[in-house]
Amino acid sequence: MKRFFFITLAAAMTLLYGCRNTDVLLPNSIGSIFEVLVVIDQKDWKSEGGKALFDILNESAPALPQPEALFKLSKVPHNAFDHLVKPARNIVVVTVDSLLYTKASMKLAKNKWAKNQMVVFITAPNSSSLANYVMAKKRTIQQAFINSERANQMDYYKANANQTAMKKAYEKFGVRITLPTDLNKYKEADNFLWISNGSIDANKNIIIYAYPYTDQKQLTEKELLSRRDSVLKVNIPGSVEGSYMGTEYDVIPPIMKEIWVNDAYCAEIHGLWKMKNGEVMGGPFVSHSRVDELGSRIITVEGFVFAPGRDKLNNIRQMEAMVYSLRLPQEINEITVTAKANTRK
Repeated sequence: MKRFFFITLAAAMTLLYGCRNTDVLLPNSIGSIFEVLVVIDQKDWKSEGGKALFDILNESAPALPQPEALFKLSKVPHNAFDHLVKPARNIVVVTVDSLLYTKASMKLAKNKWAKNQMVVFITAPNSSSLANYVMAKKRTIQQAFINSERANQMDYYKANANQTAMKKAYEKFGVRITLPTDLNKYKEADNFLWISNGSIDANKNIIIYAYPYTDQKQLTEKELLSRRDSVLKVNIPGSVEGSYMGTEYDVIPPIMKEIWVNDAYCAEIHGLWKMKNGEVMGGPFVSHSRVDELGSRIITVEGFVFAPGRDKLNNIRQMEAMVYSLRLPQEINEITVTAKANTRK
């Protein structure tokens, strides 16, 4: 009787966990944020294709004061890829087989074996085709993990939100932004809001400012950075008289990308900030500038980090998740407008 019960229970559990109609029954993913497990046999890892995959995953992140790899890597061969490691939060499964495949291809799978998991399956007939394919699909592979981790971070912030900070942003600018509970220090000025965690170890900050939108030329990199410098000079002074926060242009110039957020144009800038005419202080920042068409304003939201002596990539990624959560008045009110911010195709 006991043996029958055990077999019946085991069969029921197998059936239960075999169901993939919902991720409710999936285990939680394991591992550190931005850690990627590569499932690949040793001969393929040492080949041209394996080296190319390592290079794109180990690439240095842009706009940081010191080199930091995009991902932390670990590796297992296919015969060791069992139930103990399948819940890893980010996985690349690479299969090289000339009998099974005639060309390289890729498939993405969200929550394949665990919650909040991203899996990238890559197949190829040989090492050369694998190398060419991963280099051609570099951004797609990188962004699959970056976007997944950002979404996970945003979900965490939603569950641990500082309603007071979010209310301040809404009352001042009419925007919605998801901010975590540890950002609880505030400074307000005319069309300017600064929210910080006030930490001396890893100081994290969100600033929001707005100004009238009159011309699409305001959305060029030069104009956006000029506006940034003028706003921060007034609102974020240093402890030394005459010092203020500005943009670092010489060591690592800012990088602007034109992207789409919620189907609307957005100017995204990654760069470094520094205190001018004063203390030796600096760090990375990320900003989004978008057009509020209902208010005829440009609204900029920026996250910046000050963490001397520490790695900064994961901190600025956390700020990036907050920046991406911004919702403009027309999005909050679900009003369809003609996107004047769509300045360049």
